[in-house]
Amino acid sequence: MVIAFATPLGDGTSIQAEVEAARFGLSWSLEMGYKNIILEIDSQLLVAWIMNRAQHPWSIDNQLRKLQQLIGQIKQFKCNHIYREANCAADSLSKHSHKITSPQVYFNSQQLPKETKAYHQLDMQEVTNFRRRKTKRIKEPP
Repeated sequence: MVIAFATPLGDGTSIQAEVEAARFGLSWSLEMGYKNIILEIDSQLLVAWIMNRAQHPWSIDNQLRKLQQLIGQIKQFKCNHIYREANCAADSLSKHSHKITSPQVYFNSQQLPKETKAYHQLDMQEVTNFRRRKTKRIKEPP
């Protein structure tokens, strides 16, 4: 783990939150001198927009333009889709951001919120996570 963060973003869509999180992470990486970056995102659509494989909506044009400016400063950049099940720690931090009022940055696993720490430990042990669906039960008519 290099860095983890949770920041309250206020109102907006999940895509806007993903773009802002990517901007924060890339900005920090560049400030720390990292020039070879792999960005993993659990939204296939956002990956397509970042890699210019699909047209994005006008509502996030400004955010994506700022993100593209950061990407332009990176020597070697790769953006990959990762399933949410393989990204549980990040998903946990996203949920945690709704409970806080100011940005929180974590530099080691001991600083992470309790639930996120548990997901991080499972990741480090390479424990597989599975997508679970609730089974719909059809009731018999009386």
